[in-house]
This record gives sequence, structure tokens and C-alpha cells, in this order.
Amino acid sequence: MSSPDSVVFLESFYEPMAANLARTRLEAAGIPCFLSNENLVSIMPLYSPITGGVRLHVRQRDVEEALEVLHYEPVPLATGPDVASFAADAPDPVAPRCPRCGSSNVAYGAATRNTYGFWASVLSVLLRYPVRGRRYHCFHCGNEFE
Repeated sequence: MSSPDSVVFLESFYEPMAANLARTRLEAAGIPCFLSNENLVSIMPLYSPITGGVRLHVRQRDVEEALEVLHYEPVPLATGPDVASFAADAPDPVAPRCPRCGSSNVAYGAATRNTYGFWASVLSVLLRYPVRGRRYHCFHCGNEFE
């Protein structure tokens, strides 16, 4: 029979970042823990499934509390007539919309189409690197707009 101070394996993660987030949550809750296989998985991510990923370890007596902390889902704040509540699928009221199709599934970034001006074209040739303008891109219809 194991003692309450013995270290046990709690959970496995295939990404070191997720494992570190879990470790940080446990440490913030006052539960001592540590990770194993973190360096191996960081250096050679393809070995993650073979090695069992980054493993999180805690003391036997902290297992139940650690599982509660890791699997806790925050409850949304109280809603009422004073608090605006939106459906999860409702579009963001301040998000830009595509002028062609009206979709709010747009992002701002480097233009994907040839939007070079004369000087941008000259600079692109001189630098041997495409200098593109930044525009909104609609992922629904493919339209680019300012």
C-alpha cells in the first residue's frame, strides 16, 4: 500500500505548454507537483506519443484536489437585465464585416493578392522580399478590403 506522501502519475500531456499550464494551475492552488519528459518532448515532439507525453506528478494525498483544480470549468458571471449577454454564435457587434457577403469571419493581416503600388513593387524587387499592404480578408468569400 502506498503512503500519502508517495508521488504518483496524475495526467499526461502531448504538448509541453499544456503541461506547464496545468502545473502552474496546481502550484497556484498550493499543490506541489512536477513534470517529467518535458525536455525530451520539447526537443523531439514526434516522440511524445511514444514516451507518453509530458507527465504531471503529484503526491498521493493531493490527487483528488488536483483533479478538481485541473478539471474545473469557470462558471460565467451572473447575468441579469444590467448585464449584456450574447449567444455563443452571435457575431461580435464591433467586428468588421465583409462588404461583399456580410460575413464577420474576417481577419486583418498581410494581403494575399497582388496589392502592390508602384513603390512597394520597386522596394519588393530591391529587397527580394514581397512588401505587401495590410488588409482585411474574408474567409467566407475570399474578398479583401480595407
